[in-house]
Amino acid sequence: MTGPGPARRLAFIALQHVRRGLAVNEALGEAFRDQAVNPLDRQLATQIVYGVLRHRRYLDAWMKPWLRGRLSRQVEDILRMGFFQLGFLDRVPAYAVVHAAVELTKETEPRASKLVNAVLRRGMDHPPQNLPLSVRYSHPEWIVERWRRRYGPDLEAILAVDQEVPPLTLRVNRLLTDRQNVLDALAAAGAAAEPSRYVPEAIRVTGSLWLESFPPYRRGEVSVQDESGMLVARVVTSALGGEPPGEANVLDLAAGRGGKTIHFLERQPTARVVAVDRSARRLEDLRQNALRIGVWDRITAVQGDARVWGAQHPDAFGRVILDAPCTGLGVLRRKVDARWTKRAGDLTVLAKLQRELLVAAWQALRPGGALIYSTCSVEPEETVDQMNWALSRLEGGSLDFPLAALPAPELAELVDGGALSLVPGTMGMDGFFISRLVKAV
Repeated sequence: MTGPGPARRLAFIALQHVRRGLAVNEALGEAFRDQAVNPLDRQLATQIVYGVLRHRRYLDAWMKPWLRGRLSRQVEDILRMGFFQLGFLDRVPAYAVVHAAVELTKETEPRASKLVNAVLRRGMDHPPQNLPLSVRYSHPEWIVERWRRRYGPDLEAILAVDQEVPPLTLRVNRLLTDRQNVLDALAAAGAAAEPSRYVPEAIRVTGSLWLESFPPYRRGEVSVQDESGMLVARVVTSALGGEPPGEANVLDLAAGRGGKTIHFLERQPTARVVAVDRSARRLEDLRQNALRIGVWDRITAVQGDARVWGAQHPDAFGRVILDAPCTGLGVLRRKVDARWTKRAGDLTVLAKLQRELLVAAWQALRPGGALIYSTCSVEPEETVDQMNWALSRLEGGSLDFPLAALPAPELAELVDGGALSLVPGTMGMDGFFISRLVKAV
């Protein structure tokens, strides 16, 4: 047995990219780029990276009693990788985990290899006990205290949801296929999956699936999107003032990579969308996704500041989608690195941006039209407070949530005050907020 093996080496490289500021999915993409990696090694590397970031505070508490002095960042990550495998993976023997960690240390900081060996061997049978919730569930203190005030006795359940490995949720493109065909293809690929109980075009995949090699994905028959996010397109296409939704002139004012734009176009085969985003990289991702799905010819992509662009096109659109930039605290189980990059002050900064975007969206919306506002956060500053502000500042606005747009009665029960709010883990979905503001004629 020699060397750390390709999976652990790639995981280590990806964690260094995360330290340099890349999002976890981008960090893994960089690590895998131009590498001939077999699927099992790719799967293990991904599992280790997500696991280290998901359980970071717990892993640090595990190694702490066995350390003297400060560690370099590289050695710290190697130890985190080792303790994650010891504590959360059962298919790798402990001796192999220790050996791989020592070999990886020899490649990066040879003088620390004896330390890594000693810390892992001493600590492997002594996981930490009696930890506070913030450490046991690896969340920053400010988030835990904030949620303690909001959720009280439900706090631990919500923290536990964030620590779960979420299913890969696929959205079926019903322009090209149906859900049963995709389920059959998943079964043929050996991937465990089940249809969503709540969204007809959704599938939850719990087994291993490398998406880029899955034929329905390559053919544009499926995309990745959580069920809660799929509800936005349904609200956009809901009936409004007699206007046929498929003919509505639609603006996506913070389009990002285009998940909601593309889903809307899958549901409305004759519609068109103007998609605005300030990032050229995100718009290129949107273009690639739309080409794969086959709807690029119905999208006009615009790179620019949405706050300026909306003001420059007054009364031009019957519907505006504003999936606003937010803290993303509703999706921490998926964006495992975000909990370590967000700060309490971000809520104030982002709330200001969200209001500026709301003003621009309202300017671009014609009388009688609808503004669909959503966030992958359920924090009041980014959700209900913004809607209260909009009602007080945006002339002629009223909340009018279309209950008929929701595909399951359980979802309709979560609508309150003209908005749908999903706490993380509700019905197995990500945390999400959706509201619809209608502009008076």
